[in-house]
Amino acid sequence: MANGMGTLYVGKAGLVGAQNAINTTANNLTNVNTKGYVREQVVFSDMEYSELSKTKVNYNSNQSANMKQSGLGVTIGDVVHARDFFLDKYYRQESGRQTFYDACYTTTAEIHELLQETEGEQFQAVLADLNEAIQELAKEPGSSVNQNLLIQKSTLFIERSQALYEGLKEYQLNMNQQIIDTTNRINEIGKRLAEMNEVITRVESGNMETAMTLRDERDLLLDELGTLANITYHEEIGGAVKVKLEGIDFVDEINCHQLDVRVDKLTGFATPIWKELSNYPKEQYVDVFDFSNDISTELNTDIGKLKGLVMSRGTKVADFRDLDGLTEKEFQDTTGLSPVMTVEAQIDSIVRGIVNKLNELFSPTKEATLSIGGEQRIVRVWDEENGTVGIDGKGPGQELFSRKYHERYSEVVDDFGKTWYVMNEEELEERYGADGKLLINDDSTYYNMINLEVNPVLIDDEGALPTFEKNGEESHRLMSVLKHAWKDTEFSLTPAATKISIEDYYDNLVGAQAVNGNVFKGVSNSLSASVSSIGNQREQVIGVSADEELSNMIKYQSAYNAASRFINTVDSMIEHIITQLGS
Repeated sequence: MANGMGTLYVGKAGLVGAQNAINTTANNLTNVNTKGYVREQVVFSDMEYSELSKTKVNYNSNQSANMKQSGLGVTIGDVVHARDFFLDKYYRQESGRQTFYDACYTTTAEIHELLQETEGEQFQAVLADLNEAIQELAKEPGSSVNQNLLIQKSTLFIERSQALYEGLKEYQLNMNQQIIDTTNRINEIGKRLAEMNEVITRVESGNMETAMTLRDERDLLLDELGTLANITYHEEIGGAVKVKLEGIDFVDEINCHQLDVRVDKLTGFATPIWKELSNYPKEQYVDVFDFSNDISTELNTDIGKLKGLVMSRGTKVADFRDLDGLTEKEFQDTTGLSPVMTVEAQIDSIVRGIVNKLNELFSPTKEATLSIGGEQRIVRVWDEENGTVGIDGKGPGQELFSRKYHERYSEVVDDFGKTWYVMNEEELEERYGADGKLLINDDSTYYNMINLEVNPVLIDDEGALPTFEKNGEESHRLMSVLKHAWKDTEFSLTPAATKISIEDYYDNLVGAQAVNGNVFKGVSNSLSASVSSIGNQREQVIGVSADEELSNMIKYQSAYNAASRFINTVDSMIEHIITQLGS
């Protein structure tokens, strides 16, 4: 009788086990489309056994213990929350690498769009129009129509150049906001991970429960964080995950060591820094990213959207100084890292080159030694001997392009009473004060994008364009040189690149960006396919298959029905024993 009543508990265990398995399966089916959800798998095990008797072991013989036990049924030994650690790590690393190259490709695609079309007119067409105006002027230099045409096309050239340059600067500011937003998102993820570490540790401290839902959310956040930055992580014994970002501790058991951004006072560019490692009062900051190391897959230095954005945007708005005068290595280690800075420097350099070339033809200079105030000074002056003048015959000849805040020449009288037109030079060289401190150069002295305009004197009077010899005749001597200006090979895209002409420069610039874009796109697409493949492999481990879960549901329902029938059978047996045999 006792065994009969006890057998009911075996059936009850089957009912409870099957019901719990059905509940787990139902939870899987409910979350079949929930992002980040990991399939829960039921593992059954035996309940404790009732020991009825035990034969004493004789250690002097080969007799073994003979235990007479009665089983109490089945129970759920564990609900497995299975993940593949190596697939997770590989997935997060490769997805971070894919977002890095995708950020680089997006930048080059935007640059290419700006280069091909600027305010409805291609910049290349503007260059061609300026050259055409020069060729027309060379045919009839004294024609006011041709002179006016050159001035108009020069004005359009400056306007379009500056519009293109401003477009690049605006895109840098757009990327700057993306950098700030991405940094804030990384901090949000880090803060949430620290909070979840604390809760998971508390829930699992008694080894009685697994915080599955919290772990799913945490793993999903790690997936997202892996796309934004280069991370490494490991789980502590208590269940907390410690995360390093770019090799520096980011999240521990209870804290998140947050990032911050330092904003450049001149450009407004935000650069991610480590908040706790930086000394704000002394303005000593520890940057998150170290670009002194080569960007390569072997070194794992090409991971994370944030790094791709920071590198692509660059550190400042570049100009000709970030290209001219540098070695190839210096250029590639600084300006060359950023596609935007590279194009800014190249555009500013070619515009400056065109401006200086045409100005030197219309208003040539030479080096001269002047005696001024008893001192000998070596300066550049208007080359009166080879220079040309406007229709009024007066020198010095006007430059075609001028700086907004500086005249080309200053009138100087030497110690012998001779008048010279001394060029107001650009402040390019390093200068030191009497105290030995480095002086800040005046940027407004440069013939660069932000300072240039067409000479206002020529806009008011095209006849002032120096296309005449001093005897009043048209200067065909000047025109013979001027009409070949577009074909002279004097310019290069990078310090080590082959010298090319003005007419080839822009095509090569666009082509170089297109090549870079294709490389970035190819790598990004390849990595995207790789990430998708790894993701599919992960889904085989953690994903929920509706068909499989429905099959399990039928299996567990059948087990539940079987346990129910078992109980009914035992119940009928006990009833029969009591009512029939007992009487």
